[in-house]
Amino acid sequence: MDRRKFHKLLGMGIIGSMGALDSFSESRARPGKVMSTRVKWPSQTYRRLIVDMHVPDWDPVLLSRFDPEDYVRTIADAGFQSILHDAQSEVGLCLYPTKVGQMHAALKGRDFFGEVVAQCQRRGIHVLGYFSLMFDNWAYQTHPDWRFLPEDGYDSTLEGPEGRYGVVCPNSPYRDYASACIKEIVTGYDIDGMFLDEIFWPGVCYCPYCTARFWREYKSEPPRIVNWDNSAWRQYQRMREQSLLDIALALYRTIKQIRPITVCFQYSPIFDSWLRSVPLELNQASDYAGGDFYGGPAQYSLACKAFDSLTKTHPYEFQVGAPSEELFRLSLKPKDELRMESLVPTLHSAPFMLIDGILPDGTLYKPFYEVFAKVNALVARYEPFLGGDLLADVAIYYDKESMYDPAEKGVHVSKLKAVDRVPHRDALFGIGSILREAHIPFGVITNVTLEQLSRYRAVILPNVLELTADQAAQFRRFVEQGGTLYASGPSSLDRFDPQGARFLLEDVLGVRYKGTLGTVISYFTPKDDKVKEAIWPQLHIKFGGPMIRGEALAGSQVLATVTLPYVPIESEHVIGSHFADIESDQPALTPGSDPALVQHSFGKGRAVWLAAPLESSHSGSEEVNGRLVLSVLRRVFPGPYYFEADTHPSVEMTLYHQPDKKRMLAGLLNMQQQLPPIPVEATVRVQVPSGRRVTRVVSIPEQKTVPFEKAGPYTQFRLQPFDALAMALVEYE
Repeated sequence: MDRRKFHKLLGMGIIGSMGALDSFSESRARPGKVMSTRVKWPSQTYRRLIVDMHVPDWDPVLLSRFDPEDYVRTIADAGFQSILHDAQSEVGLCLYPTKVGQMHAALKGRDFFGEVVAQCQRRGIHVLGYFSLMFDNWAYQTHPDWRFLPEDGYDSTLEGPEGRYGVVCPNSPYRDYASACIKEIVTGYDIDGMFLDEIFWPGVCYCPYCTARFWREYKSEPPRIVNWDNSAWRQYQRMREQSLLDIALALYRTIKQIRPITVCFQYSPIFDSWLRSVPLELNQASDYAGGDFYGGPAQYSLACKAFDSLTKTHPYEFQVGAPSEELFRLSLKPKDELRMESLVPTLHSAPFMLIDGILPDGTLYKPFYEVFAKVNALVARYEPFLGGDLLADVAIYYDKESMYDPAEKGVHVSKLKAVDRVPHRDALFGIGSILREAHIPFGVITNVTLEQLSRYRAVILPNVLELTADQAAQFRRFVEQGGTLYASGPSSLDRFDPQGARFLLEDVLGVRYKGTLGTVISYFTPKDDKVKEAIWPQLHIKFGGPMIRGEALAGSQVLATVTLPYVPIESEHVIGSHFADIESDQPALTPGSDPALVQHSFGKGRAVWLAAPLESSHSGSEEVNGRLVLSVLRRVFPGPYYFEADTHPSVEMTLYHQPDKKRMLAGLLNMQQQLPPIPVEATVRVQVPSGRRVTRVVSIPEQKTVPFEKAGPYTQFRLQPFDALAMALVEYE
């Protein structure tokens, strides 16, 4: 399954300073070229385009009608400010005269890539080179020994829809080949940057090169059994991640030694499961974070917040696919959907890159570019006002090391059934949706950006499976100094302690780990009146699995308990009708005594622990879960927050501080999934920096003055009904 299809399906279920980067944008066109005024790259380039050209050459018609002048003119007329153009594609054929790889037969002595670069320079458009790593059909066919080798052989990769992709191993000599090609491109063309795509594992590789590397590093044969409690399996996973990071850092250094241009590696697979093995540290090889997403509002929101945390320099890049059906180029998303997705990065003061595809004969489908022009015209109106620092009170902790299912262990790698079931990711997206819909300002921190924790006043650990002692110490210090911590399920559990599994944050949470409770179903039963009120009129919340069994320590307050089923599900049977209700799973009539929700004070701060990640599911019939989580969070972290908004839950709000301009940028995006969206209004409350006074609120891009008033610690104003994006500047002195 290719990356884009994977992200779409997933969503259905749920080195230098900026100044240095700005200097890359100086015009380098040769004398005599016709130039138009262009914005700085990358800091002011908000409207970007890539046209996929993954077209082979077995038929002479393929790419035979490619016209670089018409191609660039069409793109420029649609209002794009940069083009990411294929120098080489996933089929592995080069679109420039290469001495290393294989040229596309349609070139016939021409230089498609060079001609596009020249046309872009004439029109004042930034141009970057695209290169597909690992996914390279020509290399796969020409060098069989470089191939990615699944444990069960090649049969599953050679036929059918998945058989279109030939994947080679980064531990093979392919690494030298890719480096040589990229040297040709960067040396030969005056481009603004390189984007290197498809750097992820499609599965677990057991080729001779991976086997040899693992032997060199660990003196062992690569394991075939997935077991997260086994040191050899963890070592192999680390080697797989390091293999990707090694080739990325090597190529990054190669490019920088030749030309001081920007470099970006495809970064969206960081949200994929352990199988893809893309480490967060890949950001070390990118000047900015960039990647494509297809999973809907919950994923888009989390991705932007995560990129904001992980990017080396701002702005990061958010990529949006234009086709409504990934395997059909001539499909286009509904205009309202495309508009909303293109405005997601605008809401986050980031550029968007639209993804289109060339037709097999090498032409663009021009009616689409009439639609793209309208989207670009809309985005352009907001660009002069974008930028600043994201303001958020709550941090969601994303732990890349927790991207696996602990229940799927002892399984042979060729027999995996639920590799994309990732409990931590479910909880991550779930809590993100809850906060977004409640308009509570949040951001994302990760296991490689934990130093950013001090920016926030509360942190959420959603079903985190892995935590080191050093990471636990940082969270402990955060709470001790006055922060609020919310943890669910096994978060902070150290199951490798020689004395037995324990919570590393036991003293902070006020809970001692004692194992698990229940099997297929368990129930959350409130004791506290406010918790009862949060889930009323229900008496319990049903959870599809066991809960963590904990012992509340002295000084802790137990607000809810775990109740088991009236009859254990696994012991129900038809003979004798051994169950409580033939059409329903019923809890025991007497609530259990083991804690399900614990509140505890630690130092100057507070912590709350849930025995199960109830935040993982909160919509539809499980909407009560979201109400409970919000009630718990507001109980220990009541605000005031950077902002509040009274509006529809589908609206996401962000707030950016622009201190150099003495203003704040408030943005609200209507992300309704039922199209066309219904216009909604909003009452917004914003806190300005302490000691400052609001002088004016201005709607943008219209720049009309908006009436405002004082409302406690906030400045309050109202935005008229909007069906897409509403923004306002809050100016202060």
